[in-house]
Amino acid sequence: MASVRALHVVCLFTFLLSAWRIDCQTTCSEHLGARKLPNFQTPLQGKEPQVCVSNMTCCTDQTEDTLRVKAAKKMKTLIDTKYTAAKSSLLSLLDELKAYFQRVVREAHRQTAVFLLSTPKNLTMAEVTVISTFFKDLENYVVDGKMDLQDIVNTFFRDSFPLVLEYVNPSGKTVADTHRQCLKTNMETIQPFGKRPAHLVGIYEQIFQPVRELLSSLKFAIELMNKAQQFNFTSGCKKTLLQMEFCSLCQGFDKVMPCYSYCKEGLRRCLSSEILLQTKWGKFIENVYLLSESIANSNLENLSNTMYKDLWDAAMLVLIQKHSVMKQVLDKCGTPQYINTPHSKTSLYTKSVASTPHVKIRLFSKMDSAKLKVLAQKSFYEGLPEELCVVEELSARQEDSEDCWNGKSIGRYTGLESSDVEMSTQEGNHLKLLMDKLHEKNREIRKLITDNEVNEADESGSSSGSGGQENGSADCVEDDEDCGSGGGWSGNKINNEITEEDSTKDSDVYLVNGTKEPSNEVDDTQGGGVPNASQSGNVLAQGNVSSHLASCLFNILALLLFLLLIRNW
Repeated sequence: MASVRALHVVCLFTFLLSAWRIDCQTTCSEHLGARKLPNFQTPLQGKEPQVCVSNMTCCTDQTEDTLRVKAAKKMKTLIDTKYTAAKSSLLSLLDELKAYFQRVVREAHRQTAVFLLSTPKNLTMAEVTVISTFFKDLENYVVDGKMDLQDIVNTFFRDSFPLVLEYVNPSGKTVADTHRQCLKTNMETIQPFGKRPAHLVGIYEQIFQPVRELLSSLKFAIELMNKAQQFNFTSGCKKTLLQMEFCSLCQGFDKVMPCYSYCKEGLRRCLSSEILLQTKWGKFIENVYLLSESIANSNLENLSNTMYKDLWDAAMLVLIQKHSVMKQVLDKCGTPQYINTPHSKTSLYTKSVASTPHVKIRLFSKMDSAKLKVLAQKSFYEGLPEELCVVEELSARQEDSEDCWNGKSIGRYTGLESSDVEMSTQEGNHLKLLMDKLHEKNREIRKLITDNEVNEADESGSSSGSGGQENGSADCVEDDEDCGSGGGWSGNKINNEITEEDSTKDSDVYLVNGTKEPSNEVDDTQGGGVPNASQSGNVLAQGNVSSHLASCLFNILALLLFLLLIRNW
């Protein structure tokens, strides 16, 4: 009977001891895949892991090869997700601002139409077509940048010249097409509008060029991100990713996560090209911010509301000096030829103009919203490691500095073995190319802002500028040495100590269509930012070593209690 009881005790003891070993020691995780060892054991001779080195392991050298590729592919996917979110944010802002400035020009068109329809002279379809074409071309000039401003203005005045001269014709007859064409051809020689066309070109360029540059800069930012996304991981990065994500599994710890400092420092090494690009990128975002501020303080809003006055004044100038103009017309084109039937080719315009303004948000409010969304991207490259380690939960919490994976074991992270980062010649050249492009764009933006400040000072008789320059950035002409062009890149080797502290409508649609245009306005009270990507399924984010140890402690206490009971029994 005693032997049976002893056998029961031994069996129960063996069962508890086995359970303790499964929970408190280590087991080969299913997350390692089919190439893992069947159980936790001494490294197989000739197949020992080369990176995840330990006395007991679940991995072989072949397992490491598979995990190295898996870790790099997973990290690349997460990084691409961050790029996609940032580019999507910038593209959304670009489309939003394009639509807004299109509405600004359309509003100028609408107000011009309202004004002209209120004059005693009835508008003809020919006049409406000339005006509509002018504003449509101006709209395309602002948002697309494919048209020449001087050509747009000259074409408008050239096409307007014969129409304005018809006011001088007391009989109300329509000028023949041959004479009309002659007037257009000789408009710049006759100069019936004086210096007004050239004057308006200067005004429009000063007002609209910053808008064009802002839209161009946002498009440039997206294109640069596309090129930066082509960076490959630096030499040694795949080894770092393997150590960080899978070496703990090779030692059987499937519920421990990399230390926060370890994760952040390791990713900064992997993303060294992006980190070096940050200085130029940060300066670029600052300049785009200042450009947005300059537009907010510009005369754009007032210009769009009063553009019709300048056009009307130019037309009135022809009538004021009609005797001088007619003398030159007779000299260049001869006696005017008229069509016999009055108004046979000048049908009157009779449709109403939309009464609802196209712009519902003030310029300063729209630019305030844009500045916030632009500024949200300032630290994109430098912030990638933080985004991945914290937002994507690739690391343990900062306060869990003792119970985390440091690359070799569970414990405090003390730093990477080497601070040298290898970069291939191809990667180095690609980085330099992007640096140069940012350098040129920064110079372009700063020159535009400075030129506009000078023009505004000349017009106002003061040097108040456009504001927002107290930080002294206006004095920096973006020189590589003085403004920080990302120095430190040299050849194939970067001795870069990366630490945590381094931081289809008709041409006269707006006159013809009296219906309210659908509103595509967005809520401008909200700031922008990089949307968070969906959470990843990181195998290291499945538990915490503290819960693992607590379970071990519980089983040990249960075993001691059992032995105490056996002894008393």
